[in-house]
Amino acid sequence: MSVIWDLITGLLPNVWPYIAGAAVLAAGWFTAKRQGARAASAKSDRKALEKTVKGQEAARKGRAEATEQLAKGKTPEEVRRQNDDAW
Repeated sequence: MSVIWDLITGLLPNVWPYIAGAAVLAAGWFTAKRQGARAASAKSDRKALEKTVKGQEAARKGRAEATEQLAKGKTPEEVRRQNDDAW
């Protein structure tokens, strides 16, 4: 048993810098990976928000146009058909 302990205590002082260096590299890699994922998530969230806002604006404009056409005397069926033809 003392032979094993002598090997461990004799070898570890020479290996500690390598172990510490590997731990620092691993921590840096995980940190960079996490920050990259966070940036990608923020970018996709921003794009989704822009699309949602754009869709809501189009819906608001469509409702305003439909209300205007109804006020001019068109029937709801005529407004729907005109909208369908536009698509």
